[in-house]
Amino acid sequence: MRHAGSPLPPDVLTALDDGHPIEAIKRLRAATGLGLKEAKDLIDAHQRGEEAAFAARSAAPTHVPDAVRQALAEGNKIEAVRLLRDHEGLGLKEAKDRADAIEQSMAEPASMGMGAVAPGLSPGQQPGGGAGNWILVAVVAAITVLAYFWMRGGA
Repeated sequence: MRHAGSPLPPDVLTALDDGHPIEAIKRLRAATGLGLKEAKDLIDAHQRGEEAAFAARSAAPTHVPDAVRQALAEGNKIEAVRLLRDHEGLGLKEAKDRADAIEQSMAEPASMGMGAVAPGLSPGQQPGGGAGNWILVAVVAAITVLAYFWMRGGA
C-alpha cells in the first residue's frame, strides 16, 4: 500500500489494494503496452517498495495514443507501428513489439482467451457447467450399474 508518488496508474493501485495482483498486471499492460514479464517485474518492484527501481525500469511511456488504439481496432497494424515510431521515437522492431502487446491487451478482456480468468474464479479454475456435470455423472452411474448386473448374469 505504498502509493506516495507511485508511478502506477490509479486502477492498477486499486487492483493491488484489493489483493488482485494478476488483475493489476493486466491493467498495467493495458495502460502501457508492456509485455507480461516487464509488467510483472514492475508490479513486483512496487510491492517490494523499490519505487526508484520501478521508475528506472519504466522507460516505456505510460500512455498509448488514441490514434494507435484506433488503428489497431481497425486492423491497421502498419499504421499503428508508424504512429508509435513517430510518437515515441522507437525503432521498427520495438514499435512492432509494442503494437503487438497493445493489440493483445485490447483483445484479452473481450476474448477471455488463454491465461484469462473469469470474474470470481481462481486461475486454472473452469466455469462450472451446472446441470451438465450431474447428467454426465448420472449416465456413468447408470452404465456402471447395468454393467455390474450384466456381469453377474442378469439378476
